[in-house]
Formats: sequence, structure tokens, C-alpha cells
Amino acid sequence: MLLKTMILTSLFVLLVIFISIFTGRVVAFRVKNQFWQRIIRGWLPVILIVCILIGSFYYYVYYGFGHQADIYRRADTAEKIVAITFDDGPSRDYTPLILDILKEYNVPAAFFLVGSQVEKYPEIALRIVEEGHEVGNHTFDHVHVPTTPATELAAQIMRTNMEILMATGEYPHYIRPPRGFYDARFRRLAELMGQEIVLWTLSSQDWRPGMTPDRIASRVLSLVKPGQIILFHDSGALLKNEGASRLATVQALPIIIHGLLEKGFEIVSLEELLKQGVPEKDLIWDDEVTY
Repeated sequence: MLLKTMILTSLFVLLVIFISIFTGRVVAFRVKNQFWQRIIRGWLPVILIVCILIGSFYYYVYYGFGHQADIYRRADTAEKIVAITFDDGPSRDYTPLILDILKEYNVPAAFFLVGSQVEKYPEIALRIVEEGHEVGNHTFDHVHVPTTPATELAAQIMRTNMEILMATGEYPHYIRPPRGFYDARFRRLAELMGQEIVLWTLSSQDWRPGMTPDRIASRVLSLVKPGQIILFHDSGALLKNEGASRLATVQALPIIIHGLLEKGFEIVSLEELLKQGVPEKDLIWDDEVTY
């Protein structure tokens, strides 16, 4: 299976390069100015390759390639239910504020915890569970899964499971790879650990620089659909486990909760969402589903 994936990936990359170079030459042929011909021949293929690869990455994270029976991204339901999830915590500065808001509105959420953060703030991890929220594994150091050696990857997952279990008394039944990058090894480890891989359908993009509370809320409320898993962050940074401000997320959360309720959505636990809808793993057996 791994060899087949590598071959198909290599063929895809070669096809992308061929199409990009061919397109660049065709366009350059139609341009008479030699300066612009050189620019088009040199840069247009590069731009096309980058755009296609970015588009492929987006599709890979949000939809996957082929049938992926062990990965949840959404629930297939017309019922207006959604689940809220937070990555990269717990944070000393922002997770307690988020928990206060969730408690005020009586809204459940799932927190995908980084093991090193749990080690720092076990009391916050405990509070998450004590207040009725679900927890999942987000690796110990927020590693890039595909480039992490197999033994280290296994240690990252097992150590995080242990930290969460020791801090909260709960075993994390869900796991989410950092940034949505996973591979066959990660999927096998998740199965061995008895954990469901849960990605997301709708990202709030609260990690992006310049995202204000209004922009975060507007994005979520304009794109939300039934059965979606919505992604937020309560800690983290672009290159570190923590350090970025998540104040915009905290301030956007009440606006989003109000907006979802006004639209007739119910915010349910991740467990409830995946129970009520038909998860991706069961779609292949549903005679009513059209592919």
C-alpha cells in the first residue's frame, strides 16, 4: 500500500511538472516580446506547480484521496448540529477563558491537547475534563508527522496519552495530527492505540496574522453547514507550541455561539456528532449515498 501511494504520488508530481512546463511554453510562444518570453518560461511553470501543490494539500486535509475508512472529517447529516474543537492547548492564558465562555453558554467542546502543554498545565487539562469536555491527542511536541521517525512518532503519541491520562484520569479516544498532516504510520498507530483520527471540516483560521474577532466570527458563520467539525486554537504559534495570542479567538467565541444558535444550529459533543451522523467510515455501506 505504501509503495503504491509513493508511485502514484511520484506520477502525480511528474504530471504537474509536465503540465506546468508545457503551459509555460505555449503561453511564451504566443508572446512576441523576448523579455516576457523568458519570464513566462522561467516563472509561470513554478507558479503553476506551487498553486497545484497548495490546492492538492488543501484537498488532502479536508477530503483526503480515496476512501479513508479510519478518518473523520464530518458527519453526513442534514440535522443542524456542529461540534467545536480546539487545538494546541492547554494554555495558561487562553484555555481558562475559553472554558469560562463554554460554561456560561453550556456548550461542549473537544480539546486536542499537546502533551508538553499538559505536562506544564495539568490542572487546566483536568479542568477541561471535569467540566464535561472531551480530550484528544495532538502529539507531545506538535511534530510534523510525515517527517518524524517511526520510533519518535510512536513515543510522541504514547507519551501524550500517558500525560493526559495522568492529568485527567481520562484516556483520549481521539487523535488529530498537527496541521492535518498524517501518513500510513500515523493511521496504524492510531488504530493500535484505539484512537479515532478526527480532522475538521471548517477552520476558523484564527491562527492567521491579522484575524480579528469579527473576521473569525464572520468566516465561521458564513461557511458553517450541518454536521461540520469546526477548528479553533486555544494555544500554539506558527513555529512553537505556544506564544501566539489567542485573544481574538476568545473574543470571537461568544459571537460565534450566538450566531450558530440564531441560525438554528445545536452545538453538540464530538461523540454526539459522530453518533448522530453517518461517519466517513460507514458511507461506503450506505445504499442511499451517491458517489
